[in-house]
Amino acid sequence: MSDGSSDSPSEPNEALLRYLTGVLADMNGIARVSSFPSNKRESLVAALETSHYPENVEEVRLEIRADRSGDFHVSYFESYLGEQRRCRWDRHEQPHSTRDHFHPLPNASTTDAEDREYPTDLDRTLSEVVLPWVDRRLGDLWSEV
Repeated sequence: MSDGSSDSPSEPNEALLRYLTGVLADMNGIARVSSFPSNKRESLVAALETSHYPENVEEVRLEIRADRSGDFHVSYFESYLGEQRRCRWDRHEQPHSTRDHFHPLPNASTTDAEDREYPTDLDRTLSEVVLPWVDRRLGDLWSEV
């Protein structure tokens, strides 16, 4: 990743997103991964296998945006019974919390943001923080059935 000294914070890190696309595409539980889809040109979108989820879960996906500055946003969405829940892991400067922070379910509200400390690299944040959370969430959804 870049140190951010000459990069615009909003410039996507396309190389990192392409790398993560390949990593996610090879994982069990991922149905498909799209890099830079037309409706999310600066992101990758990973659809999770809904067959692993309770019947009322219609869609589960991750949307990942990584900037050359080192900032990122990883959003988790689940849709079921006409409702959508979401949460988000962020690394960016803003006034409401520390640079690394988490916006919890059910609606990723800014007012509910929790200060966090993530691994330095986004790929480690995914493997050590986000994906284990997704696994726990799957278990939680099954325990609610």
